[in-house]
Amino acid sequence: MGPRLRELRLRAGLSQRQLAAAVDVQVHTVANWERARRTFNIEMAVRLADALEVSLDELAGRQWPPPKKGKAP
Repeated sequence: MGPRLRELRLRAGLSQRQLAAAVDVQVHTVANWERARRTFNIEMAVRLADALEVSLDELAGRQWPPPKKGKAP
């Protein structure tokens, strides 16, 4: 999810420092998430989604509703 987090952060026009401040973590924590060196729990995912103004599905890169099984997207 690291590259997805970076993509959404950039789309929101936020620096790593701004996102870190919004979710109350240190900037190196955001950098580690974006590099997929660390992961975050569901509570932090909610805080990130709120800060980025996206849904949890969008943060996770999920399509909703999911495509029907057996059918090409």
